[in-house]
Amino acid sequence: MKYVQAGKHGGTQTSVSRIVIHATVSPCVRGGATSVARYFQSRGAGGSAHYVVDPGEIVCCLKEDVVAYHAPPNTGSIGIELCDPQRGPASRWEDADHQEMLRLAADLVRRVAARWDVPLRRLTVADLRAGRHGICGHVDVSRAFGQTDHSDPGYGFPWTQFMALVQGADQMPAAAAASWTEELMKDLPTLRPGVESWDVKTVRALLGARGYPPADLLSKVYDEELKAEVRNFQVAEHLAPDAVVGPKTWAKLLRLA
Repeated sequence: MKYVQAGKHGGTQTSVSRIVIHATVSPCVRGGATSVARYFQSRGAGGSAHYVVDPGEIVCCLKEDVVAYHAPPNTGSIGIELCDPQRGPASRWEDADHQEMLRLAADLVRRVAARWDVPLRRLTVADLRAGRHGICGHVDVSRAFGQTDHSDPGYGFPWTQFMALVQGADQMPAAAAASWTEELMKDLPTLRPGVESWDVKTVRALLGARGYPPADLLSKVYDEELKAEVRNFQVAEHLAPDAVVGPKTWAKLLRLA
């Protein structure tokens, strides 16, 4: 395995409770992991990870007993970056390059988990807050502890397939293939005017991508201006214009329906 030392990191860690999956916001191509690892060496890099994975290789950027700056609170966690642009249809995860990357990443996660005695289970936000051990996304850490606003590996990430691969399945079970989008939707919150949440920022970004950009793309507050844009979007998508971002509106925003 190639080793490219990241520039930014903390001290040492003697135990690991969670393995955190990230997305790089870069193309899913061979050689992408090396490019990201070299970026982690630069002064401009905002953080680091233990591993970066692309369709052809895994690059180690930090030893596992070193604290990486990836999803705070960082101590006691392993960060694994997957090369993905975090844009485009969710079906991109089904193409050959993404599928090969998922297999490499799943094998890596399984080996890391064995070294640190981390259970091969996906953690919820509640699990993280309760201190349980397992596997999660950066978005889950953001929601649990509120120290970042990142939503990677993205709402289109095929968690059901990935966890099946981590647990040793060579292929995604037929039932899982049919249900992963349903599982995805169950994990999304219902947002109403007045709420303040990291997920509101996601709604703003998705509305912008669909041609209904709110004036402020960074606010976490569901204000009156956002309410109007949500209603405009719902009308255009033939949904009830109630300004509630529930399962049907999320599905349209994410192009899952």
